[in-house]
Amino acid sequence: MMLSFKALAFSSSLCFCQEHIAGQYKPNNFMADSTMLSNAQIQTWKEEGAVICQLPAQVVEPTLIWLKANLTIEQSDSRHLDFGSPDRKFEFPTFINPLDDLVLSELLILAAQQLLNTKDVRLIQADLWPKIGVVDDHHEAQANTDQRMHMDYGNNTVLHPQWDTPEVLAAIVYYDDVDETGGATGYVKRRGVDDPVYQPPFVNMPGQAGNPFFNDRATVESWFKENDPTAYELRQQLYAREEVVHFKPGTILFYRHDLWHRGRPLVAGKLRRVHNLAWKRADARGISTWNEGFARESYYGKVESIIGRSTPLQRSVLDFPLPGDDYWSLERLKNVEARFSTYGFDVTEYLEKLDKKP
Repeated sequence: MMLSFKALAFSSSLCFCQEHIAGQYKPNNFMADSTMLSNAQIQTWKEEGAVICQLPAQVVEPTLIWLKANLTIEQSDSRHLDFGSPDRKFEFPTFINPLDDLVLSELLILAAQQLLNTKDVRLIQADLWPKIGVVDDHHEAQANTDQRMHMDYGNNTVLHPQWDTPEVLAAIVYYDDVDETGGATGYVKRRGVDDPVYQPPFVNMPGQAGNPFFNDRATVESWFKENDPTAYELRQQLYAREEVVHFKPGTILFYRHDLWHRGRPLVAGKLRRVHNLAWKRADARGISTWNEGFARESYYGKVESIIGRSTPLQRSVLDFPLPGDDYWSLERLKNVEARFSTYGFDVTEYLEKLDKKP
């Protein structure tokens, strides 16, 4: 069975907020039972753009064990420097149970529901990214080793984000120790509605409003200095205000697609592994799904097995309607049961909620 939130509810400290003080992490208890994040943590994400937590061992340990055996530096491709997994091979669904179970963790889904202020959320990105540090002078224009400051919305939506109504939650789950690997995520907190670096439209970055796209920080800032001095000065404020995620195995950064952030250089020859995740509100407009279609690998029992062994909440992020949803009728339930019962799908809860519909 996939690890569900209920399986973790024995503890009142399911997850911890990280406060980095003099090199030490000071944990603060999250809410337990039906919520993951406190109101204060939700407000921090909404107002500042990011919140950092530590996931419980029960959620991350199976993935860490799998990584130790199957994705070491000797088993990774040092030539792969671009974003994401090589050939997209670790995009969900991977059919590697520890990886897929992490992606569908009910703890993460509950956090997405809280931060997006809706029970109806959809998974739009899940990919495991192994990245190896290279020599410091690797600064080709499109190099991904020392990223420029950017926001993620640009290649995830055809629209433009609105700060007071966030529609997408992104997250990075870290599986290594920043003190060993480097590669901290740098980010810039928003300082209220009058913050000069967070005044829309958000176009002072490569690839937006006709600006050419480069990835490398030095190349980008050189271009802006020569071609758009006003944007260059704004961007220098971003680097001056940059904070970093001091991650350990199991650290998670929840952030918004309109947060200024970047990937910083890794230590040469060191491997850093992260999961990049994202969810959207079901009613969000213009948002793309980064992964290829979740049902594309059906026919062979693997996708069907994920549906069969998941909980209703876990299925719901794949656009499989929750029990009680208006989508369901007796006929539809019978048809879906016929398709997935062989793989463990239990229709009982869906039927019970159907009987209670007016």
